[in-house]
Amino acid sequence: MNTHEGSSASHAGLGRSPSGAAVPPLLAPPHFLHLVSRLELEDLRRTLTFNHGELPPDFEAKLARLAAQGLGSQILEHHCRWFAALWIAARQREFREPSPAQTEKLLRVLAYVRKEDDAVPDSLPGGFKDDQHEVQAVVAEFQALLRAFKHWRLRHQVPAMWKS
Repeated sequence: MNTHEGSSASHAGLGRSPSGAAVPPLLAPPHFLHLVSRLELEDLRRTLTFNHGELPPDFEAKLARLAAQGLGSQILEHHCRWFAALWIAARQREFREPSPAQTEKLLRVLAYVRKEDDAVPDSLPGGFKDDQHEVQAVVAEFQALLRAFKHWRLRHQVPAMWKS
C-alpha cells in the first residue's frame, strides 16, 4: 500500500515540525474550575469575609509550602496572594473596578488552588501544574484588572502601611 506522507487526509489537523514530521496541534490544557463545589466556594467566601481577609489556615499552610519550593511554585503563591488581596479590596468596596463575575472567578480559582484533591492531586509529582495553569489563565484574562489593582494599591494601601 502506497501512502502519501504529504496528503491532507493522513495529517488532518496536524502541523509540521522544522524537520517535516507531522506534529499534533498545540491545545490549551482543559480548565478545571468546574471541580470547585459550591460548598468549597462558599466556605472560602465566608472565611475571607469574616476573618478580615485572612486566608484559611490550611490554604495559608499550602501557600507557605509553595513559597519554599521552586520559582514556578513561588509565582503561583504570589499570584494567589494578589488574587486574595484584590478580592478582599473589592469585597470591602475599596477597589471598585472588578465586575461581580471577575471577583467570582478570582474566588473560584483561589478555591481550586486550595483543593488538595483537584484534577491532578497536589500530592502527586507535578500536582501543582493544573493549579499553575488555572492561575496563569486568570492572570492572562485579567491582565488589565491586575495592573489597575497594583496601581490602586500603591496609591491607597501602601502609604497607610508606611504610617503604621
